[in-house]
Amino acid sequence: MVLCDRLEQQAGASLSAHQILVEALLNTLTSAIDHMQFAGSWQRIAEHFDTLFTTEESIDQLKQAILQLAVMGKLVLQDHSDESAGELLKAIATEKAKLVKEGKIKEGKQRPPISEREKPFGIPVGWELVRFGDLLINRDAERIPLSVDERAPRGGGYDYYGASGVIDSIDAYLFDKPLLLIGEDGANLINRSTPIAFMAYGKYWVNNHAHVLDGFSVDLLQYVCIYINAISLEPYVTGTAQPKMNQAKMNGIVVALPPLAEQRRIIAKVDELMGLCDQLRFHLNEAQTTQLHLADVLTEKALAGA
Repeated sequence: MVLCDRLEQQAGASLSAHQILVEALLNTLTSAIDHMQFAGSWQRIAEHFDTLFTTEESIDQLKQAILQLAVMGKLVLQDHSDESAGELLKAIATEKAKLVKEGKIKEGKQRPPISEREKPFGIPVGWELVRFGDLLINRDAERIPLSVDERAPRGGGYDYYGASGVIDSIDAYLFDKPLLLIGEDGANLINRSTPIAFMAYGKYWVNNHAHVLDGFSVDLLQYVCIYINAISLEPYVTGTAQPKMNQAKMNGIVVALPPLAEQRRIIAKVDELMGLCDQLRFHLNEAQTTQLHLADVLTEKALAGA
């Protein structure tokens, strides 16, 4: 038992050191100021990739780094022939003005300009910094919360969404198009045990614990989904016992917006890399299962021999 305790302590210390090392090396990627620094940082990681990413925690850290690189413009190449993000913002403003005129949405509030202190990082040429509320259309007023007792007799074929994704099924739907959902409250806003932002497709119901956002295109919604999951939301969250991100706070988030064509390249690359990370996790779990099975077999034989 003493030896087991000692092994457990050593393993814990080793795991902690491993996580710190992975975090430090990934930080050199996200903080690189030019291509040479980035290439050098990646070379260090690539040389030891098979020993760095050997735990679920390290794979999660890698996923988060991929998201951060994506929204900083470091994951795909910029194409100067792309129509700029400024032109996209003009098209969004025109579309919103049309919807206001038709009475489909209310005219948005005037938001303060983005200060130097609020700028998250230097953005590539052709990108723009914009307030979240100026970018998307809020559809929170269409949500309807239903208690567990109210849902119990209404089981059906439509997903029922809450703050962290699908939590139930129901016999009716409120929305019938791809929309971006963002958790409004809960500890997940801080600890990020599950994605904070996620896309909803098909026909579905949303309760009052997830913000519902519409936008100029599905590509824009998917990019903003990546962006929200990449950044820290602590500056926009109120409360400690029950963290909450209300509409006003969410609308103030500063978004680094690429041209629409680059958004599509970013989405495709993130999907590809996340798929590879999931494969890596699967093989890791597979190896751990094999190790446990081998240990069980050896233990059985040892006890049988005794």
